[in-house]
Amino acid sequence: MKKYPTMIDKNFYLENLSAFDILIQDEDRKQAEEVIFRVYSILQRDKIWLRDIATEEEIFEEDAELLEEVEEELKELDEKYNFRFDDFYKLVQQEMKKIQSTSNLNNSEEDEFDSGDETFEEKDEDEFDEINEDFEIQDEKDLEEDEDDEENTDTLSHLSDEEIDLVPEYILASAKTRFNYPEFLKSFPIADEELVEEQFLFPIIVGKAFGETDIEIAGKIHSNFVMSGYQIEMNDLITTIEQKGKELGLEILVFKVASDSLHQGAHPTAVVEQISQLLKG
Repeated sequence: MKKYPTMIDKNFYLENLSAFDILIQDEDRKQAEEVIFRVYSILQRDKIWLRDIATEEEIFEEDAELLEEVEEELKELDEKYNFRFDDFYKLVQQEMKKIQSTSNLNNSEEDEFDSGDETFEEKDEDEFDEINEDFEIQDEKDLEEDEDDEENTDTLSHLSDEEIDLVPEYILASAKTRFNYPEFLKSFPIADEELVEEQFLFPIIVGKAFGETDIEIAGKIHSNFVMSGYQIEMNDLITTIEQKGKELGLEILVFKVASDSLHQGAHPTAVVEQISQLLKG
C-alpha cells in the first residue's frame, strides 16, 4: 500500500519554538506572540489530522509523541506568559460558526448581480491596446509574483496536475454552495462556468487567503476579464469582492490551511480529507 508523507513537520516546530525563545529573550513580545500562535494553530491542525484523518499507515509513534511534547510545552509557556490559548481557540470556533451562519443566510438572498445589468460589455478589438497600456504595471507585478511562486514548485513537482487540482476543485465546489451560484452565473454575458470559477471566484479565495486587499484582487480580476473581452466597473467589482469575501470566509481560511499543508509535503488526497472535516464544521 502506498504511504503518503506525514503531514507533521518536526522541523517546523523546532525552528519556530527556537525562534520564539530568541524573540522572547530579546523582549520582542509582539513577534514572539505571532510565532507561538502560529505554532499553536498548526498544532491544532496536526491533532485533527492525526486523530480524524490519518490512516494507520500514516500514523507514526514519534509524530504522536512530538505533538504531545509540543502541547505540553505550549501549556507551560501559556502559564508563564499568559497567552490565553484556550480563549483564542474558543474565539476561533465562534468566528467559524458565525461565518457558517452568515453563509447560510446569504444562500436565501438574491445575488446583487442582476442578469440584466450591463456591467459587462464586449469590447471591440481597437480598445484592447488602450486597456493593455493601463494594466502594464499590474502585469509586471503579476510577473514578479509568478517568479516568487516558482520557489515553491519543488515541493509539488512530483505531483500531477490532476492531483494538485483536487484541492482547488474541492474548495471551489464548496464555495459554490455558499450563495446562489446558478443565478450569479447568469449575470455574466456568457455563462462560462470555467471563466467564472478560474478568473473570478478562485482569485478572490486565493487573494483573501494571502492578505491581498480588495483593490489588489479587483485589479487582477479586471485585467483577466478585459483580456477575455469584457468590461466591468471597478466599483461594482470591489463591492462584489467584499461581499464574496464574507460569504466564502470558511473557504478562504481552508485554502490557507490547504496551501500550508501541500507545501509541507502532504499529498493532495490527504489534504482534501483534512479540509473536508473543516468545511463540515
